[in-house]
Amino acid sequence: MKKVISGLMILAMISLHLPLNSQAPCAMFHRKSCGSMASETGFIYNSQSKSGLFAPGTTSKMKCIFYSGMDYSITICADRLLGDGIQFTLTDAATGELLYDNATDNKVPHMEFSCESSRNMVITVTVPGAGINKGKAADGGCLGILIEQKKSPKVGF
Repeated sequence: MKKVISGLMILAMISLHLPLNSQAPCAMFHRKSCGSMASETGFIYNSQSKSGLFAPGTTSKMKCIFYSGMDYSITICADRLLGDGIQFTLTDAATGELLYDNATDNKVPHMEFSCESSRNMVITVTVPGAGINKGKAADGGCLGILIEQKKSPKVGF
């Protein structure tokens, strides 16, 4: 019985030191590095926010739901080694219509919008450059998408 308990304790200690997935080193990067708008403008954290490990030349897509009657703030932040000029687009998931492209806005890493009707959208992020060993931690860095929301102010009568 002592051997079983000892074995379980060793397994428990080992599991505390193993990452849950390959994204673990970057898991909360968006909360630590993107700079929340909450204190300035009343936005609150949206749980669709994500972070991941990226290499130069990487493109990734993330599906999100945005609800009517809400204002949204999207901020992209990345480790310095990924460089400046990270491009992101916002596309309607159903129609493929391009709703926003920061390449037409000097590749600013932040945008805000009001959602008039609930819709599924895709955020596509592209890191500039050409990575030789894509996905290896030594060749990449963390990138985060911080999504925040607040109720849209009532305007008019």
